[in-house]
Amino acid sequence: MAFHGFSAEGVDLLQLNRLQNSKEFYDAHKDEIKRLSIRPFHELIAEMTPEMVKIDPQFVTVPSRMVSRVRRDTRYTKDKTLYRANMWLFFRRARRERESVPAYYFELHPEYWAFGCWGAWGRGEMEALREMILAEDRLFLDAFRAVNSCPQVHLAGEMYKRPKFPDAKPEYQDWLNRKEIGVDYTNGEDFAPVLDGTFVPFMMKTMRQLAPLYRLLLAAKERADAAGREALQ
Repeated sequence: MAFHGFSAEGVDLLQLNRLQNSKEFYDAHKDEIKRLSIRPFHELIAEMTPEMVKIDPQFVTVPSRMVSRVRRDTRYTKDKTLYRANMWLFFRRARRERESVPAYYFELHPEYWAFGCWGAWGRGEMEALREMILAEDRLFLDAFRAVNSCPQVHLAGEMYKRPKFPDAKPEYQDWLNRKEIGVDYTNGEDFAPVLDGTFVPFMMKTMRQLAPLYRLLLAAKERADAAGREALQ
């Protein structure tokens, strides 16, 4: 089950399935979708797993629990389109339903491919992270250096309109003023590495370099969870 890249046919099939927006069309092409669109994600997970579990041995590594579903969950959105044209995978720890946990991801979209590391979505996590930034905690400094050493990625996450800590160091402002935080690599120009599979070494090297960021996000979640438990006592 070696990974040899994604097929253009599989990407096109997901787009067509979304455009048809029909259970009948999906059912008629289900086997093709599994073979051309889903199986490559499972093969990629198998290739990534030996290195990813070195970053966190607690990562879930069961493909069926890591890959997005073709059928969209329309319960909480105004967009009632039944199927998606993009797919992604997560490397993250086990979680309760709808719980946010720090994660590495890879996404394949008809218009781009992307990967990165994200976290600090949950209650109190950004507050815990900001405390670590302002205190120049070692975990933050390690993450700060790691992200700065990866020019191929960019810091992301929705920004507040006004600085929360205007007197903090200027180089930390981009971290302090986000509602959630992560880093992305996005490529919408060259799909050749995705189609032939040669993107994997580049992606894996970047993910290893970003391990300090993942550890920072994990620590922020753990501190926020601990503060939440204390507030309930």
